[in-house]
Amino acid sequence: MKVALTIWGNRISPVFDSANTLMIVDLENLKISDRVYKGFDPHDLKQFSCILKNCKIDILICGAITDDRSIFIEQNGIVLIPFIFGNTDKILAILINEKHRISDFIMPGVILDEYSIKNNSFFVK
Repeated sequence: MKVALTIWGNRISPVFDSANTLMIVDLENLKISDRVYKGFDPHDLKQFSCILKNCKIDILICGAITDDRSIFIEQNGIVLIPFIFGNTDKILAILINEKHRISDFIMPGVILDEYSIKNNSFFVK
């Protein structure tokens, strides 16, 4: 499984539209087998789509994101986990170990609607 995270330093970038680095992690057998970093322009959706396709991304984890960007990502067949904040290693540990719910790292003030909860298994345990 390939996971991309929009990052700022060692944290999830608070806003997708101002992010410029993707951490791409390959998870195999509950371990990180590869980690690479790619620069991107969040306003160039054609370039971003190419990165997602070329890197075969399954999941994108990011902070706040606009509706048009989230629709674009989901239409490309990517599972989107938005409105996440925190240390990237802690977020990745959740995907590997499942000791916590990723919903423990939802940005303050964000309320998940029923659709998000029903259609994204990462928000429930």
